[in-house]
Amino acid sequence: MSPPSSEIQRYTLPRPPDGAELATAQLWAADAIGVWERPDALVAWFPERRDDVPPGGRWEAEEDRDWQEEWKAGITPVTAGRFLVVPTWLADEVGGAPGQLRIVLDPGRAFGSGHHATTTQCLELLQELDLTGRRVLDVGTGTGILAIGAALLGAGEVLAVDVDPEAVDVARENAARNDVDVATAVGSADADDGTFDVVLANLVTDTVVALAPQLVARVRPGGALIASGVADERATRAVTALTDVGLDEPRLVSREGWTALVGRRPADTVPS
Repeated sequence: MSPPSSEIQRYTLPRPPDGAELATAQLWAADAIGVWERPDALVAWFPERRDDVPPGGRWEAEEDRDWQEEWKAGITPVTAGRFLVVPTWLADEVGGAPGQLRIVLDPGRAFGSGHHATTTQCLELLQELDLTGRRVLDVGTGTGILAIGAALLGAGEVLAVDVDPEAVDVARENAARNDVDVATAVGSADADDGTFDVVLANLVTDTVVALAPQLVARVRPGGALIASGVADERATRAVTALTDVGLDEPRLVSREGWTALVGRRPADTVPS
C-alpha cells in the first residue's frame, strides 16, 4: 500500500565499500527527490517506496514538509577560485568582491549547483587555461555552470550538451540569466562532429570510460580535456580508457573522494 500523501519516504543505504558513485546514480534513476552523500551512508528521499533502489538500505517515513524551502536554505554561495556561484534567491543579497566572476544559478532541476567537489574541481581547473577566444564543449552540462564559467573566462564559442532535454532547458535559462552566449543542444559528445580547444566532461566514471573515444576525438590536437566525476578508487580505469585513445597522461586532482583530470591531445607532428 502506498504511504499517506503527507509522508515522504526516506531510504538510507550504508555507503558501499567500493564507492558510492554507482549507488548514487541508481537512486537518482529511481526518481529520488534528493540524495545526500554522507561519509557513512547515502540518504535519498522519494514520494513513495520503490523496488528499483540498490538493495541493503532501510526505509523510513518522514512527515512531509516544505522540502523546496528546506533545500534552498541549505544552498549557499560557493567560491571556486575567481568564481562565486550564487543561487538565484540570494542574487540580490550577494554581489561578490572586485575581481570575482559571479555565476547566478537556479540548480533546481539539474545537477551542478557548485557544491559538489566534482563541479568546483572543474571550475578551478578551467581557470588554469587561457580560454580567450577558444572553442569549448561542455558534455553533460546539467545546469550549465561549467559552460557559463567558460564563457565568463573569455571563451569565444561555447556549446553545452546533455542527453536530458530538461537539463538543456535549465542550462539555456541559466546562460541567459548570466548574460553569456552559450549554444545548447540535446545530445552527447557526438552532438557536434568538429573539434574544440577545450572539452569538459563532468560525468561519472562509467560514462567517462564509455565516452572516452568520442571525448578525445572532440579535442583538437594540442587542446585540453577536463574530466571529473571519477571516484578516486576508479581513477586508473578512467585514465587508461582516455590514454588508450590518444590523450597524453593527464594530471590528477583529488578532493573528497573524487578525482578530476586534465590532459591534452598531442599536437600534430610538424613535418621536418
